[in-house]
Parts: sequence; C-alpha cells; structure tokens
Amino acid sequence: MLTSFQASPTTEVMVYFCPLNINEMTLEQAAFIREWLTEDELKKVSRYLQAKDRDKGLMVRGYLRGILSLCSAVDLKIVPQDWRFEYGEKGKPELTSELSARTGIKFNISHSGDWLVVALINVHQASMIDDACIELGVDIERSRESTNIYPILKHYFTQVETDALLALPGSCQRGRFFDLWALKESYIKAKGLGLALSLKSFSFDFSQMIETTLLLKDSGDKVKKCRSFEHIDLNFHHQDMSIHEAKNWWVYLAKLDEQYRFALSVSNVDKVTLVTETLSLQSMLAKLNTL
Repeated sequence: MLTSFQASPTTEVMVYFCPLNINEMTLEQAAFIREWLTEDELKKVSRYLQAKDRDKGLMVRGYLRGILSLCSAVDLKIVPQDWRFEYGEKGKPELTSELSARTGIKFNISHSGDWLVVALINVHQASMIDDACIELGVDIERSRESTNIYPILKHYFTQVETDALLALPGSCQRGRFFDLWALKESYIKAKGLGLALSLKSFSFDFSQMIETTLLLKDSGDKVKKCRSFEHIDLNFHHQDMSIHEAKNWWVYLAKLDEQYRFALSVSNVDKVTLVTETLSLQSMLAKLNTL
C-alpha cells in the first residue's frame, strides 16, 4: 500500500497507473470529486464538448488531488480540496511555492486513451546531485496503427534516431517510433518548455539498452510483470548543454501491454528506485477514507 514517501539511499519515484473508465465512476463520486476542484478547474472541465470527455477530465483532476493527499506526509493532513497549482509559461502544472516547500513534492501527469499516469518525487528525501533542481516528466502513449509514422520521422527525429529506426525489421519500426515519442515527450515535459524545445535538439540511443522487468502492483495482492528498459542514453545536440549534464538524466521506458507504453525522465538525481501501483478510483477513495 502506497501511503507516503519512505526514506531511501536512492531517489524514490512513485508512479501510479489509473484507469480512466468513466463507467466505474458513480454520480455520487463525480459530485464528491467536483467539491475538491476550484472554480477555475470546474470551468476547464466544463469546456469539453462531449460528456465522456468531461467525465475523464474530472477523473484526471480527482486522481491527481487524491494521490497527492495519499503521498504527502500523514502529519501534514492535506486533503484533496486543499491542493493549489501554478502553471509554467508553457502550461506545466506544479504545486504552489508554499505547498511545494511544505511537502517537497514534484509531480507530472500524462493520459492517453484509457490510462492516466501520475509520477511523484519528494525532493526533501531525494539523493540529488550538487543540490541542483530536480526535473520530472512522464508520458504515456497508445500505439495506433492508423498513424503514418514515416513522414513524422524527418520532422521530429534526429537523423541518427531515424536511421536506427529504419534499420530495424519492418515489424518493429512502429513500436520503436512510439517508444521514441514517449521518451521525447517525457523529456520535454520535464523541462516544461513544450514544443518550444525542438525534438531534434536531443536524441535517445538504444544501443546500450537492457531489458528488465517492472512489477506493477494493484491495490490488492496481484502483480503484473511488464517489460521495461533501462540504460537508454540521452544525447544533446545544442551547444549550451555539456556531456556532464547529459549524464545527470535518468530515463526509463516500460510497456504496460502491446498497446500502451510509458516513459519517465528525471534530472539531477544519483540513482532512482521506481515504486509503481495500479490504482482505481474506488481504491483511491477508499484509501483516502482511512487517512
């Protein structure tokens, strides 16, 4: 059961995978979650034209607030409706400076199709390099057969990435495309610069990659084994980044199944330990009731 960050010699990154099954959210639960949101958030949710999109938007914001409360120190007693957010120049959400200093939590979220992923790190307990600022970005991507990947390569991937992808068997090229896209999105989200940062200004090298196994727990005792990949190198191609800075990034890729994969980028940490859990809306609400 994930309730709060535990001290560790490595930096612990907590990653929640939350199903966005709107049919499992009751009217009472939806009304309950709406009470957590600010007026501005309610307006943003209401802007979706389709009811299903409004429900997903509500679930995303409810999950985030609930998970933040589960992961904050118990003695702080921060309930879901107490969280407040600020937004970077390109829209990256983060806690207000007061809540960030109080809790030490950095977070990032991503959603695609039926899944939301929420990544969190406590900088108060992290093993940082030179007291530098930790950057955190996460992305989840759904592989789509309808996407024509080849025209996209020359616009967003470096020549090295494109050549390596095209050298793979044809049956593997689409998978590698979405692997790269998830990794690039996670890095851009960590930097908080959006597409103002050229996707060709950095690249990922899979030549030293090793496959491992991610154990994904659910709220009960079940554990799902997922293919995961480490030792993926991040390289920069603009002059204001040194080789040393590239070594300060930790990148990770895993596949939930054949359709979904997620990527994580974390900067200025010594070593990372992932703690993962699949968390349904019902399970989250039940855990919040025990706090």
